[in-house]
Amino acid sequence: MGLCSVVVASACVILVAFVIITPSVGVTQSVISSICSQTQNQEICESILLSDNRTNSADLPLLSLISIELAMKQVDKNCQAFCQFHDNTTDPGLKISFENCVRIYQNMKNIIRKYYKLSQQKQYKSICDLGKLTTLAYDCENGLPSNSPTAAITEDMLLHAQTVAYTNSFVAGS
Repeated sequence: MGLCSVVVASACVILVAFVIITPSVGVTQSVISSICSQTQNQEICESILLSDNRTNSADLPLLSLISIELAMKQVDKNCQAFCQFHDNTTDPGLKISFENCVRIYQNMKNIIRKYYKLSQQKQYKSICDLGKLTTLAYDCENGLPSNSPTAAITEDMLLHAQTVAYTNSFVAGS
């Protein structure tokens, strides 16, 4: 074997070792921008995804799980808020409306748990349906008076739902 063949073989071995040993970079800002550009508010979507420290080093399957976990945190936060609104109001009609919202958000928790399992099974296309979570969030908000202080948390939920849907749509297409 000639000297050139040995040098080429050694270079190939070093290159393969470098590829195997070098950790993956994770999702780039470009990927996050691409996902979030489809949402109602790109800046908030990006801040949602980047609020988890794992995002910058995540691969796409982990990014799917992160988006779902962040949506679950928002669902928990909103559910807690509606429980507090329910407990603090003396208006019987509002009590019923807030109780309905708590039930709706409990249903959302079940949907997000299913999404998490689907993500673990790499069934990302099944998680792209934005309609379920969005419809439920609107069902809650539409059952409340227009002067209700809940519009902001409903908006947060809608943005988290969009982030889940578009993240998983991106992952499914990759």
